[in-house]
Amino acid sequence: MKINLAAISMAAVLSTSSWAQAPVTSVGGSGSVNDRLAELERAFNARSQAQIDQQRQLNGLQQEVSELRGLLEEQSYRLEQVIERQRAILAAQQDAAQQPAPAPAAPQPSGAQNGGQAQGGASAPAAAPAGNDEQAAYDNAVNLVLQDKDYDAAIPAFARFITQYPQSTYVPNAHYWLGQLLFTQKRFDQAKAQFARVVEAYPGSNKRADSILKLGLIAKEQGDAGLARQYYEQVLREYGNSGAARLAQENLNSL
Repeated sequence: MKINLAAISMAAVLSTSSWAQAPVTSVGGSGSVNDRLAELERAFNARSQAQIDQQRQLNGLQQEVSELRGLLEEQSYRLEQVIERQRAILAAQQDAAQQPAPAPAAPQPSGAQNGGQAQGGASAPAAAPAGNDEQAAYDNAVNLVLQDKDYDAAIPAFARFITQYPQSTYVPNAHYWLGQLLFTQKRFDQAKAQFARVVEAYPGSNKRADSILKLGLIAKEQGDAGLARQYYEQVLREYGNSGAARLAQENLNSL
């Protein structure tokens, strides 16, 4: 999935242009002081409303970019998992091919052969591949976010996945998505716990940089600009060339 950043940038430019054209009535004409003050107040209110509308549009664009980037990262992560599984299968096949052929088994009486099959020998059905339920559970939770947009259902789905599959390679991603959903609902303390879990317990996760960034955004929302600055600077220090670092710099500039 290709993120159309050009279209998003154009939307931001257009919204800025509309803000710049907000009506400003001249207040230097004739009339009483009260009339001129009223004109000035109307001009100020018009410009303030334009600024509010612009900020709302920018916030919406940032949220859309965040979701699209999350989808792209999720697809890349799944592709990496598929490639790793294929490599493991290929390596196992190569090892098996290099093993010497086993010696033929000694003939067994017919009763023994039948008994062996009755006890679940070669005739027993093969076990289902491991991990199918885990993959299905994770895919279901992700699809609730990316396809169905059912965020209320996605929160318990990710929480159940973490509980049921604590050793899964998808657990750090599940913590991140859970934090993202809680952040969207402004449940900042709960979201902070999920992002902090990614940062502290999974140093190699591809969601760690974004999790640090989100901790900074939460600190800003909770009125702690100093802590927010620390998190933004940590992103820049540890992930200087990432998309999260660019967002961290923008938020740092706005403090």
